[in-house]
Amino acid sequence: MNAITATRRTIRREWTAFGVLLIISVGLMGISGTKTAQDMQSSVNWAVSPVETVINNIDDTVGSYWSALTQLDHLRTDNERLSQENLTLQEELDRMGAISKLNDDWSQVTSAAQGVPYLTTPVQVIVRSITDVTERTIVINKGSNDGLAVGEVVVDAGYALVGRLTEVDDTVSTVLLITDPSAVVIGKEVKTGATGTVTGSVGGGLQMEYVDSSATLTVGDPIVTAGESLPNTNDTSPYPPGLLIGTISQVSSARNEVVQSATVQPMAHLDDATFLLVILSYSGGFGPPIVTCGPAPSPTINPSPTARPKATPTRSGGPAFTPAPAPTCIPAVTPQPLVTPVLPPTAKPKATPKPTAAPGNGGY
Repeated sequence: MNAITATRRTIRREWTAFGVLLIISVGLMGISGTKTAQDMQSSVNWAVSPVETVINNIDDTVGSYWSALTQLDHLRTDNERLSQENLTLQEELDRMGAISKLNDDWSQVTSAAQGVPYLTTPVQVIVRSITDVTERTIVINKGSNDGLAVGEVVVDAGYALVGRLTEVDDTVSTVLLITDPSAVVIGKEVKTGATGTVTGSVGGGLQMEYVDSSATLTVGDPIVTAGESLPNTNDTSPYPPGLLIGTISQVSSARNEVVQSATVQPMAHLDDATFLLVILSYSGGFGPPIVTCGPAPSPTINPSPTARPKATPTRSGGPAFTPAPAPTCIPAVTPQPLVTPVLPPTAKPKATPKPTAAPGNGGY
């Protein structure tokens, strides 16, 4: 009962308030067109306008600051994006130089392969060790699976000598550079034809030694591989003739010396070459040793009434065994001595018999 009564009171209050507001609204509408109402409205507007102006200005200022902050955030985001794009473009631009050099090196090597009078294969350097602490070597990306073998010669795009293969695995190979102190090659000065032994030195240079002192060596003259066999041996040069080794940078000679030496600047780009050529079709290297023959022994015949020819020994279950041929034999020649004839004062000089060269163990 009390709840119903409270509800009815609330409804009456709401309707009473609604009626009062309706009467006030109608009354205001009725008097709004009068002069007094208009004067009051003008006075209120005049009094409130400064406050309204201040509020509008504050609203505009706050809106401007908010807009500026929003724009700054957008500009910061755009700046970060543009900076990242600029960094990416700069990295690509930096790589373009390396890519361009790789393309140039590859073009030079492939073009050079067509001009070399030997069968070659292009290779790429994948590891480089050019310090003086260890052997000066490089590792290339081909091996025995690609037909490479120990001892083959490596050149660059300008046919300048790089080195030789010292280790060959299935897929990679090691090249001993000519600038390593253990590398040796016979070099020839192009203008005079003077030859000498070219070896590597500390610091990556080359030394040409044992050059005849009568030969004229000039700074700037090129040195190439001689490609000549060593005297009194079965050896042939492991390097093809005519490969550029370097140019003379300094000549060292002393008075009354029979030999001279020179410092050679290598021409191959050993520090930065990316693609090289391996020469496959040149056959050179060290042959079997030559044995100097002594005097042939006189044959001794021991007749025997029951002697029979011996059968050639055979291996069990196999073909007839043939002994291995003896190594190459060069007869030794003893030089003839020079004899000065003695002339008696009262008799005609008699011809002195010329001594006969006898075979011996010495020779040229």
